[in-house]
Amino acid sequence: MTRQSALVTSEDQALDDLLLEWFRWEAQYSGEKWYSNRDATCGGSASSRQWMSTDDIHEASVDAWQMQQVAAAMEAISGDHALAIRVECRNRLGPGVWRNPRAGLRQPLAYAAAKVAIRPWIVKFGVEY
Repeated sequence: MTRQSALVTSEDQALDDLLLEWFRWEAQYSGEKWYSNRDATCGGSASSRQWMSTDDIHEASVDAWQMQQVAAAMEAISGDHALAIRVECRNRLGPGVWRNPRAGLRQPLAYAAAKVAIRPWIVKFGVEY
């Protein structure tokens, strides 16, 4: 069991979880309809969603909206802050071998500063976490 610092609040953990969820969403998403990471012959197809409940459809659309708002918040912050968030998320998904060339050993501090910078944008765009 890993021990968490007393300085980490539940709000910080919720923001970490939201940013990690956004990173996963961004990694699988391809914004170009005909240049997606799927088979080109099926690039424009979509499921009918008839097998999903109304609650599932609503939840999926809310999640997609939230991820789009987090993406907009990422575009609103500086490049250094965005890089710190991306490096931290990539390291949380797999082996922690990714390094931030701009922060070096100060990556934890850069990530903390990036969370401070992105939090007002996320709140401004209406995302609850």
